[in-house]
Amino acid sequence: MSITDRVLEAVRTAILLESRVSALAAGVGDLAKDVRNIDRRLVRVETAIELGTKGGFSNAAPAVPPAIEDVR
Repeated sequence: MSITDRVLEAVRTAILLESRVSALAAGVGDLAKDVRNIDRRLVRVETAIELGTKGGFSNAAPAVPPAIEDVR
């Protein structure tokens, strides 16, 4: 195997590797979108559970705060 063959094989390997890395990068981008979508859905589920349990509106502060009385 000559030097030229080795160089050409190295270039070929580098090109194939670059192609695979590009495909993996696209896959990681898709996974990131999926994770963000799952995160949003989880927040909705947590909110629904929070509102449906004692931690929801049942223990919330009154909508209108009591008036401040002037005690001079």
